[in-house]
Amino acid sequence: MTKKLLILFALIAFTSPAQALFEVRAGYGVNTPADKDTGAGADLSTMSGFNLDAIVEPPLIPFGFGLRYETMGFDVEAGNASFDSDMERISLLVNYRLINTLLYVGAIGTIGFANDVTVDYSNQISGDYSADLTYSLGAEAGVSLGIIQVGAELGYNFATYETTNNAVPNEINFDGVYAKALVGFGF
Repeated sequence: MTKKLLILFALIAFTSPAQALFEVRAGYGVNTPADKDTGAGADLSTMSGFNLDAIVEPPLIPFGFGLRYETMGFDVEAGNASFDSDMERISLLVNYRLINTLLYVGAIGTIGFANDVTVDYSNQISGDYSADLTYSLGAEAGVSLGIIQVGAELGYNFATYETTNNAVPNEINFDGVYAKALVGFGF
């Protein structure tokens, strides 16, 4: 057991960095809002959806910069109320990797600047929601297998959307824990 730990430590400490100059990652994730009350007779469920990341990692620094596109949604049915939602978010992404060899571990943050949600209430009323800025902070970890990367991300999302019309409710809070499974390529 000790021998295996020493070999793992040597691989992490003395192998060349797995840092790529450019990464493209796709992921599937879930977001569980802390405030599930929609104010319209039903509780907000877990949202799920896909993301696509494009990250530039300059040589010799542990920071990466890029863009993230997310599309998520949720379906809720409770009593006479039903909701169907589609959310799109485009954000700036920054990551910092504490370890970046065969394994990578670090922090990641996003600032969403294009945030739109469309909610259909009981197939009668449609509400359009938007937010000026949204934020997320998290941790990422994974393994680099040549140019292929497999990893995960866990964090907290800060996002409150307000309506631009007279939909009910007039505000939806998506603050909450999120998790993503990621697969990508590094060049």
